[in-house]
Amino acid sequence: MDHRQRAQLQRLLAYLISLAAILITLFPVVWLLTISFKTQRDAFSMPPKFIFEPIWDHYLALLDKPGFVQAFLNTVYVTALGVLIAIVIAIFASYGIHRFRFRGKKLFGVWLLMAYMLPEFLFVIPMYVLYQKIGWYDTHIGLALVYQVHSLPFAVWLIRSFFKEVPSELDDASRIDGCNHLGTLRHVFIPLAAPGIAATAILTAIWIWNELTIALSLSFSEAQTITVAVASFRGYTSIAWGPMSAASIVAILPMLIFAVFAQKYIVKGLTLGSLKG
Repeated sequence: MDHRQRAQLQRLLAYLISLAAILITLFPVVWLLTISFKTQRDAFSMPPKFIFEPIWDHYLALLDKPGFVQAFLNTVYVTALGVLIAIVIAIFASYGIHRFRFRGKKLFGVWLLMAYMLPEFLFVIPMYVLYQKIGWYDTHIGLALVYQVHSLPFAVWLIRSFFKEVPSELDDASRIDGCNHLGTLRHVFIPLAAPGIAATAILTAIWIWNELTIALSLSFSEAQTITVAVASFRGYTSIAWGPMSAASIVAILPMLIFAVFAQKYIVKGLTLGSLKG
């Protein structure tokens, strides 16, 4: 086998692996979508029915489901608020870690990584007790703030890596021109690291939107999120598979559309460091 044939075989193998990965990833979503348009009988028929008459009953039932629309709006609000808090704090924290020298700087970086790796349920009980005392249980601000336990270390870790790619000559030049630290951050670091900051915001938004453990524990009705609303279709004796599938599609669709339109920012941001000459 010559070099050209070997290259063609490798290209074909790469295409086949990519196609397999796409099919494996999309299969659960497609299957969920079909169930949302099937009757209970068609959904669990054996062999599975691939040709059926679609119904919209499950989606219409979501409008009658108490609190479902409000849960969707709650998720939009909490996600936007959580991302805003995380990105603003992470920008200043990342610049401080990158620009200044202080004792325990490396240990602080390790602590950020460990905080991100800790399981979510460790924070639920103490935050539940605290929120009950200060009146933040089942509130949007309460959820947005407790999400910072994971989203903030993640955002700081990423944005800090993007700030490292800013040429030190530009930093020094801005200082010579009379910029203080805030001016240097505003006019040099943020513009140059903007793709990375955008990617961080997008990934943070996706995590907050899909989070369930914290929302299930620290919300009840007023601040209930879409993931909790989807889980509510599970009863003690049965599961409403049709409405749950429709609710899952409604929950997935916004982030799916968002990811499709934002993918170029994600790729551009996450490859920022590799483009440094």
